[in-house]
Amino acid sequence: MFVTLSGYTGRATSTADVPRKDGTGYFQISDTALAIKVTDDATDWYQLKFVGDALVKAASFLTKGCLISVTGDLTFESWNNEDGELCAKPVVTISEIQLPSKPKVA
Repeated sequence: MFVTLSGYTGRATSTADVPRKDGTGYFQISDTALAIKVTDDATDWYQLKFVGDALVKAASFLTKGCLISVTGDLTFESWNNEDGELCAKPVVTISEIQLPSKPKVA
């Protein structure tokens, strides 16, 4: 399923977040504009999957609390936790990203 999300980053990223030498890595945002909230205190988090060197290129722009928009393919990754319960997380493989302006150094 193809989706567009806008949200805030929960933390800054760095090239240490890139587990593979080709630059493929993951990052998270909280969805704000498109989420349907069941309760006001619930936040929907999406794992963003960057392919190629995209995360390395975006790392200097992704600071805590910045608003970004992404477009990509939505899938769900599942696993069993320590208690044997099935868990799942939404993952968006990025095809396009809109980043904030790079901070100016004074």
